[in-house]
Amino acid sequence: MLRIALLIAVFGSVASAGEEFVTSFWLGPPEKFTTIETYREIKEANFTVAFPPLLTPSVALNRKILDLCQEVGLKAMIADARMVASLDAPEGRAKLDGIVADYHDHPALYGYFVVDEPSADAFAKLGEVVAYLKAKDPKHPGFINLFPTYATPGAQLGTKTYEEYVDRFIEAVQPRVISFDHYPFMASSDRADFFYNVAVVRNAGIKANLPFWSIALCVQHLGYRHLTEGELRFQAMAALAFGARGLLWYTYWYPGEPNPTIQHAMINYDGSRDPHYDMIRQINADARAIGTELLSARSWATYHVGEAPQLQPPAGESWLAATGGQLTLGLFSCADGKRMALVANRDYRKPCATRLTIPHAVDIERFDATKRSWSADALDAPLELPEAGAILLRWR
Repeated sequence: MLRIALLIAVFGSVASAGEEFVTSFWLGPPEKFTTIETYREIKEANFTVAFPPLLTPSVALNRKILDLCQEVGLKAMIADARMVASLDAPEGRAKLDGIVADYHDHPALYGYFVVDEPSADAFAKLGEVVAYLKAKDPKHPGFINLFPTYATPGAQLGTKTYEEYVDRFIEAVQPRVISFDHYPFMASSDRADFFYNVAVVRNAGIKANLPFWSIALCVQHLGYRHLTEGELRFQAMAALAFGARGLLWYTYWYPGEPNPTIQHAMINYDGSRDPHYDMIRQINADARAIGTELLSARSWATYHVGEAPQLQPPAGESWLAATGGQLTLGLFSCADGKRMALVANRDYRKPCATRLTIPHAVDIERFDATKRSWSADALDAPLELPEAGAILLRWR
């Protein structure tokens, strides 16, 4: 079993003014479905940022996407065929200048997609690209997504360890956000390194004072299974417990031509909704509500209680004790002196009941994600958590 010691945060990323919790996806609607109705449907699924379609759009299509996003109240991450991975590429600077000139002043622009899952060998050159974009357009970052822990150390990561891979990325690229994907649900088993992956990225973010985004699995493909609502929610609540500032899904739209080995994207190839659409719409709503509350807090510690824990509680000060259930506990400190805890059921198959004790706490409150409101809670009865469900608490 992979284990990692989590940093106890005495500092860490906190939301800047105007920041919001990001919900997005891999693979947006293809060109024939780039309509106002389609982008309203994206908005209705509680997304905040639209990512590009499978094929790199033309400038005209990108502008149409930006206009539609502006109309419905979304932001857009733009992919452009002129994007380069190095300033040494033929006309590299001129191409980046053209990209910035075409999109930088659009109100719906979120940022520029640069590359997905690069090797560490490419980081130095990619860092130059990201820095060039920042110099030309400081409001809209270049976006790069990282490999998961199960990538091959040499051929894919380009480093001996995953920790080195993430650290080198931060040092060389100086990103606005650390983004990674990890798909834990194989056809016949669960990957053992999911929490390890999130912990490595969380730790790196704390050291560098950077937020992170987590990309979760939705679509059945290759060796990954058809996911239940509990398995979908498990990924979202785990990311929040570690302090994620963004939650993305792979995929929103069905990727590519119809293929019987690929199923259950949120939106099918013909534009109809898969049942995953309504599941993730609700999960996104809950994640945005909880994530917004946590934006102004710092991730202090994340650990497991119950059966087969991979992450141990921090030594010394005990903020919270839990009895019953298999839980992930995310503990957060707030600037006003309050503390928060996200209590997440690690079991995605069945509900659990857990009894919590918070030593010396006063003014304990529970957050209602549906109403987005707080109410007093004495914690004198066990908390009932549905499969992969989570509850946010705060106290003094």
